[in-house]
Amino acid sequence: MSHAVARPAVAVPAAARTALWIVVGLVGWGYLAVLASHMLATTPPTAGFDLELLLEAGRRVAVGNSPYDPALIGGAVVQAESLFYSYPPPVAQLLSLISGVPSAAVLVAWAIAATAAFAAVGVAVARRIGVAAPSRVALPIVATAPFVFPYAVAMLFGNADVWFPALYGLLLIAVLRPSAPGAVTGGAALAVAAIAKLHPASLGLWFLVHGRPERRIAAVAAVVAIAIVAASLVIGGLDPWRDYLAVVRAGMNADVIDPRNAGPTAQVALLLNVDAGLVRLIQVGVSIAALVVTAGAARLVRDPVESLGWAAAASLFTLPVTWYHYPVVLMPFAVAAVLRADAPATAIPVRDRRQVGALVLVAAIVGVVAIAVTPLIWVSVALVLAAVRISRPRAVMASTAAPPAARVAA
Repeated sequence: MSHAVARPAVAVPAAARTALWIVVGLVGWGYLAVLASHMLATTPPTAGFDLELLLEAGRRVAVGNSPYDPALIGGAVVQAESLFYSYPPPVAQLLSLISGVPSAAVLVAWAIAATAAFAAVGVAVARRIGVAAPSRVALPIVATAPFVFPYAVAMLFGNADVWFPALYGLLLIAVLRPSAPGAVTGGAALAVAAIAKLHPASLGLWFLVHGRPERRIAAVAAVVAIAIVAASLVIGGLDPWRDYLAVVRAGMNADVIDPRNAGPTAQVALLLNVDAGLVRLIQVGVSIAALVVTAGAARLVRDPVESLGWAAAASLFTLPVTWYHYPVVLMPFAVAAVLRADAPATAIPVRDRRQVGALVLVAAIVGVVAIAVTPLIWVSVALVLAAVRISRPRAVMASTAAPPAARVAA
């Protein structure tokens, strides 16, 4: 079997690899920049509209008003695809600090900063996995980011999800090598993600069930979340939170049946032509199933990367709306799979290393097609999870295959 894990005799020179990644990055980011400039030139602009909602909410907060639309506060019925600010108050309160900056400038800085944060997280993941030169990971991540279409769409829209690869990556770092600093950053990342988008809160269950080190992360997340809410109350008082609850009630009555909604409940409703009442009932079952998968992964899947990957995917099912760009949360797991496949410590055969790379590549390609055929985005998610599973260190696979008593002893 020694020939199966042997490394190629001829390696591509580092300078050539660097040049190749630079060319790839220039092509991807150049095309994205041209596309963004054309979209910003339309009337109204078709780029940055999600970010504009956040900035407009921040502007309202800056002058002492509620960040929410008065019609929503009054209980107006909305459609799932309607554009309105529905984040908790802390998001608008934070954005109020930059609400006076031109929207186009914020959009550019938004994309660059989020990508830089994800690249930095990727380097940290590489270091914990045992990659020989972790700093070399940053350039490939930056170069390929525009080719991950859900991420590119999030950047073009200026959606807050553009930060989620970095936030979920911090969670991954926290479980790769548990430590006190990792618990703090991971817990803070979980709190920020959960407050911003709500659905990541289901990951708290994973951290509670998985083990003692992970429970520290859940505890930190709870403390940070309480601190954020307390700061919000000090800044704006109770009124914004009362308005937020009214918006949540209005959102619960929203019609989520839309072809662009990748959520399984919406897709089943479109397929079977069921009414809104039944859709809400189905969603209750889907949300419960997502929590069961989260807890089951924490308890039964030994490899922490794969286990958290299942929980990350399940978090996308907890709410009735899952837009095309939401699965960017799986990006750090795709990076981890590719890095583990090539790390000497994992001792993965050449054939499996190639499978991991192929699965991640096909996942990106399927993600492109999913723009036109929305349900295919779940195929892309499944391919990433498959790549993560194949990339498991062989020591983990051996312990998983061992009898229960042997696993405990290990």
